[in-house]
Amino acid sequence: MQVDLVLAPCEAAQYDLTHRTAVVIDVFRFTTAALSALESGIAGLYPVREPQEAFHMKEKDAKLLLAGERNALKIPGFDFGNSPLEHFGRDGHGQRLVWCTTNGTQAVQAVAHAHHVVLASLRNGLAVAQYLAWQDRDILFVPAGTNGKFSLEDTWCAGFIISHLSRISSRVQLGDGARLAEILACKMELNDLAKSEHGLILAGLGMNEDIAYCLECNMSSDVIVWDPVSGWAKLVGNGHSSKPEIMRGSGT
Repeated sequence: MQVDLVLAPCEAAQYDLTHRTAVVIDVFRFTTAALSALESGIAGLYPVREPQEAFHMKEKDAKLLLAGERNALKIPGFDFGNSPLEHFGRDGHGQRLVWCTTNGTQAVQAVAHAHHVVLASLRNGLAVAQYLAWQDRDILFVPAGTNGKFSLEDTWCAGFIISHLSRISSRVQLGDGARLAEILACKMELNDLAKSEHGLILAGLGMNEDIAYCLECNMSSDVIVWDPVSGWAKLVGNGHSSKPEIMRGSGT
């Protein structure tokens, strides 16, 4: 199982993803919020690149709800912003979301040619590692980054998942990028991610509760898979007869 990682989403174009699983990570905040929304009972979410695409889908189906941000703020006319706390504890059963963000949904669309696409965050890191081990397919981690550039928290999260994956499977072979991410996650403290470029932007907007929620590790046993053909992302089982053992609140 070859495991590689790109330091910016644009580098994904250099890989043949036909037989790979692409793992998209946007810790602050899309993939974290997507997990929260789907766990609230949302039937599915549809990531798009631009707000106009979301509005166009809404025109065709008035029951669709819109979520997303520009410059970390809720897009005017949307039902939700990009905060995971908007969905935590609410009942979203039967609803469907069209989602548009600056970084995360762009990264998802960038890997539309992958064999399999998983959306990951710190909150379900171990569950994602177990799912990837069960799939036993070559992997490319795609940190969503910040405005197309390297992001500390997304790469750290990739390393966090890779470290779990390396312990679960003896078949893992790490490329240079994946090895770098694993070292980063080992050497850098979790709480320091709040001081990343994106973390400081969110803190400046008073979104400290979002940051704290996004930095909780292994709180969920759910895994999100995006289907490029239908365009919808949903929760799936992790391939085991029982849910994985979750190390709640653990940063290791």
